Amino acid sequence: MNCEVGGTGLHIGVDDNADGYLTVEEFDQTRYVCHGQVGANGTTTTSMLSAVEKLSKSSGCPAGGRVMLYGLDNGDNGGIPANGLLEAGEIDDQTTYCSTQRIGLVDDVVPGENGSFPRSYQGMKLIVGDTMFYSANDGIHGFELWAYGLTTDKAWMVSDIRSGENGSFPGYWLGIVHEEIIYFDAWTDTHGRELWAHNTVTGSTWIVANLQLDNPFPSGSNPGDDIEIMYGDFLYFSAFTHQYATELWAYDTVSHMTWLVKDIHMGSSSNPGWFMHFIYEDVLYFTARDLGNVHQLWAHNQSNGTTWKIATSGVELDGVQTNPGQYMHHLVGDTLYFDANIADIGRELIAYNFQNKTAWLVLDLAPGFDSSDPGMHMSYVMGDQLIFDTAGGNAWVHDTSNGSTWVIAGFTGGSLGENFTEVAIGDTFFFQANEGSSDSELWAYNTANGTVWMVADLENGYGGSSLGTNMVVVINDILYFDATTHDSGRELWAHDPYDGSTWLVVDISKGNASHTGPDLDSNPGSQFWLVHGGKLFFNAHDELHGSELWNMWFEHTVSYEA
Repeated sequence: MNCEVGGTGLHIGVDDNADGYLTVEEFDQTRYVCHGQVGANGTTTTSMLSAVEKLSKSSGCPAGGRVMLYGLDNGDNGGIPANGLLEAGEIDDQTTYCSTQRIGLVDDVVPGENGSFPRSYQGMKLIVGDTMFYSANDGIHGFELWAYGLTTDKAWMVSDIRSGENGSFPGYWLGIVHEEIIYFDAWTDTHGRELWAHNTVTGSTWIVANLQLDNPFPSGSNPGDDIEIMYGDFLYFSAFTHQYATELWAYDTVSHMTWLVKDIHMGSSSNPGWFMHFIYEDVLYFTARDLGNVHQLWAHNQSNGTTWKIATSGVELDGVQTNPGQYMHHLVGDTLYFDANIADIGRELIAYNFQNKTAWLVLDLAPGFDSSDPGMHMSYVMGDQLIFDTAGGNAWVHDTSNGSTWVIAGFTGGSLGENFTEVAIGDTFFFQANEGSSDSELWAYNTANGTVWMVADLENGYGGSSLGTNMVVVINDILYFDATTHDSGRELWAHDPYDGSTWLVVDISKGNASHTGPDLDSNPGSQFWLVHGGKLFFNAHDELHGSELWNMWFEHTVSYEA
């Protein structure tokens, strides 16, 4: 018996497969936190206590870690006995878990310095089971559909859709998964760019719909150029035909039927979903333009096949408000927040409630005819707070719970959010800013206390690091991004908000023997990046392999100290 008077057993180990569960095979150690012994007078003499402390880059764990401390609450080494706190002198042993990033080449598809140039274009970045699908060029077939086995660590060409060296460029506009089938656009000399499918179980690849069948010089329908979304078993997508121009189409994955949903702009293109599209309470909402030649908010109900333009009271969406969601749109509860151009007001922040079907001007941040252009480069939702930029380089916050709006204090303005995907870790919002003194660098805003600060000045005096141009991603509460410096070129960097450290993760492209200047760019994530199973996959270039697929995984170590 491990604890005579009861207690708790703690199973300790590393989640090797990153599934969020610690299985028996992953147990590295079992520790028991026992209740204290009962003394002669019936009172508990001592208790076993435990504590957990977080580790970070400054602690020698660049990918994070934990230290678990154990000891008796007995007042050893100057501590206070039986106070319910595990003090430094009472610690009897500890277990430390430390994680480190590891970077490696996934597969050298094209041996030598040319590379296979893995890329996702707009849509081909898909995972089905243990297989990742993307586009690559082996130097023989052109850009075609490729796959990488996440368990086998091998890459292969899935299908040579367009015979010859030119390639079909799969997923240029559209790439989406439904059950075991991936749907994507691809080009052939016979059909142009049309909708294709690949069954990941049977391995078969086929053309789904040839919407430009009557065209003697096929250019294809360019499916998914403006919208692609799964709505139950139906795939909705934009497509161009000579008869209807660019309109909304649908494909039934069960019956394999394809049809025009509605000819919204007769004689021209409605460009459905160009600015925004989403599903709310089993209705597909999207922007489209009709005979008035202005984009408005539309809706489609799949259950009864109806399609209509949204009309509201308050700020009229029908005929007055144009190009909704050109820069930003966020659904918070039952309310959609978006930018729109209003007559005599300009482009400002608008809200629309789906329950009472009313719209209103949130705030005219540029009074008069001028536009504030909210969200032009930056917008993000954290809880009830909507954070966005406006013309002139100001950062604003709108609290959706009480309707208050304020400018972020302590930030002097400047270019915000350009070429950067905003993210949040805990209460902290990270964004790119150029406020004049530091050029383009990483900044942060804490929604709990309202403070704002520059996280790191990576390239002081050289015009900024232009961080996040290719990718910005959070893994295990650590921010990873590409950035450029004079010393290392554009490489992979990391920031740990726990201790505020920022560092170069790896310099993949270190130049060659004849290169005497600054390092060359590996340009990580410039064409492809994806996170799956706790791993980061991305394209990168070095002088030995050219542009190939790389990945970042985590090595875990466990140490014990008594």
